[in-house]
Amino acid sequence: MRARRLLLAGCLLVVLVQAVLLATMARGGGDREPHDVPILIAAPAVVAHQLATEANAMPADPFDATWTDDAADARGQVEDGEVVAAVLVDLRGTRDVVLVHAALDDDLTDAVVDRVRAVEKSRDRTVEVQRLAPSDAGGASRIRWYALCCGLLGLAFALAVSLTRGPVAASAARGVVRVVGLGAASLGGAALLQLVPALRLPGHHLAVVAIGAALSFALGAITFALEALLGLVGLVAMAATTFLLSTPLLSGTSRYLLPTPWPTVTPWLPCGSALDALADVAYLDPGRSTRSVLLLAGAGALAVVALLLARWLRDTPDETDAAGTGTHLSLRHWRAWVVGAVVPLGVLMGVAVSVVPTALAGTPFLPSQASETSCVQDASTARSVPDLNHQIASLQGTPAFKGADVGADVQLQDGRFLLVFGDTLRGPSFDGPTWARNSMMLWDTDCVSVVLPHSKGALIPDRADGVGYWPMSVAVAHRPGYDLVVVSTQRVATTGGGSFDFANVGPALAVFVVEAGGTPQLIATEDVGADDSDTGRPEWGAALAGTGDTDDDWLYLYGTAREEDATTPGFTLQVARVRPDDVLETEDWRYWDGSRWQRDAGSAAVVLPAADGVSQTLSVFRQGDRWYALSKLGGDIGDQVAIWTAPGPTGPFTLSGPVATLPTDPDSGEVTYMPLAHPQILDRPGTMVASYSRNNTDAKSVEADPTLYRPRFLRIRLPH
Repeated sequence: MRARRLLLAGCLLVVLVQAVLLATMARGGGDREPHDVPILIAAPAVVAHQLATEANAMPADPFDATWTDDAADARGQVEDGEVVAAVLVDLRGTRDVVLVHAALDDDLTDAVVDRVRAVEKSRDRTVEVQRLAPSDAGGASRIRWYALCCGLLGLAFALAVSLTRGPVAASAARGVVRVVGLGAASLGGAALLQLVPALRLPGHHLAVVAIGAALSFALGAITFALEALLGLVGLVAMAATTFLLSTPLLSGTSRYLLPTPWPTVTPWLPCGSALDALADVAYLDPGRSTRSVLLLAGAGALAVVALLLARWLRDTPDETDAAGTGTHLSLRHWRAWVVGAVVPLGVLMGVAVSVVPTALAGTPFLPSQASETSCVQDASTARSVPDLNHQIASLQGTPAFKGADVGADVQLQDGRFLLVFGDTLRGPSFDGPTWARNSMMLWDTDCVSVVLPHSKGALIPDRADGVGYWPMSVAVAHRPGYDLVVVSTQRVATTGGGSFDFANVGPALAVFVVEAGGTPQLIATEDVGADDSDTGRPEWGAALAGTGDTDDDWLYLYGTAREEDATTPGFTLQVARVRPDDVLETEDWRYWDGSRWQRDAGSAAVVLPAADGVSQTLSVFRQGDRWYALSKLGGDIGDQVAIWTAPGPTGPFTLSGPVATLPTDPDSGEVTYMPLAHPQILDRPGTMVASYSRNNTDAKSVEADPTLYRPRFLRIRLPH
């Protein structure tokens, strides 16, 4: 009687544990959502890396995203089943392609596509779905049913032997007969199932039968082993575990539509391994099935070893009764206990599986990250510097731009000029913040437009802690059908209520993609280094300079630095380089050490010394075979604009003397700063258009007359 009570308590405990685990699939009562689905983003590196990062950061962790810059590789990974979907991003337009495999679970691919579509919509893009490797309908369903039948076959064989002959073989020879019989039944049953039209899987038929037989044998052998070791408790545990681990089969759903830890755990279990192996040999890449087949074979082998161990442990006369039950129950009572435990367990597990959600959860709303533009003022083609100053001074067409500084520019391949500005003053009627740390404009021959994000705030949004981004320089890499625009910025922390109460805590980079004729879209923002207000560390991106339009061209990033105890106000200049598409990967940057490019930023050489040095932000550019640097002479507090020349991007830079004086008016509070070069605007041999920023120490004066806070242009002569 005491043994029976212990058996009953053990069986109830097993059922309770399995029921609790199964209930995790229905927790929250919600619909099925994708979890940790492997997807691949195919795009230029600077774009793909950021999109993969955003996909991995989505709420509820729907994706395990990686990236590549090779569209053919992405297609191959979908065809081989290494990923569920691949997103081919076409930056020449706003329509991308999502590749999925036709043999995969339809619910899973629908859930993935819906969420990808939501991400694309948030960036004002659309998707087209393409299904690869068309196969017979219901591929995923066939795989599940074939695996389920093979698994139940092994379990049923073990139960039948247990009911007729008891849980433990009376001798070693009979134990061998059990194992051999299980193997024969598994192989024969898997072959017969492959002949059934509704279950038949395409591909390598012998491989399909072998995998089905391996699953059947593994589950049957594990049942024999647990029975031999634990008696009825082991049998109940195996039955419950089989139902539990077969939930994706019984509920007809992909493991990726079950909550964690199922997407991770399932591939390492016999049922999950069989599903993966069958999918590989029937529809995907047979070569990928090796790991899954080895797991199945290992499970069967371990079960056989456990049987041998059980035989050794039980090989004493007083531990096994005549029936060989190991529980001191007669065979008749053993049968009653088996039927009384397994049948209700099957019913219970069936009911539990039925509560697993079957409907797909809707895609959560994602806020828009897209930018938009509209003409705010008609523009005429500027033919002179006075025309430029008139246009910038008379710009009154929008409350989104009343005043700003900086004004660094690049020319896009469609002929438009893109300008970035620092602290931007908005008008009283503007539907958004009064000030923005940065903004952007597009100048065309007949239209001036302000680029606005959906939030109507800064185009490069502030960090969550309030740190904002001031543009310093801008560079462009022309690509077929689109431009890759890199904006270097200062990270700025507010330290007080005054106009000049701020701290520069380090550089950052922002990357935009501009479709030919389209609107600039922010792709990524990356801080460079930890927050640190020490001016002795280089401000990388103080100037950006590109060398061309091909993938093999370099982007040069100049860094300015000045030690806190420096005796001169000027900044030194250092230089790094990287391919434009890899600009956000600082491990790919290379630093000029005076003789070669190398990885160590600390070894970067000074290419322009602090004596008569540059200001913290400047311009470096190439004209013909000469390189030039334009800056204030002697740091930010000087009033002379100077040019340095060099034979190449690494110097040596030679001072050619002042070329202009920046006017200031202490009586009115006017200040001038940050001269920048615009070599592509109104190009004229031997000269160049430059600009400088204007501001006023009296914030009320600027609010009353925003034209006081706008860049001003002038033409300077280039040294020979």
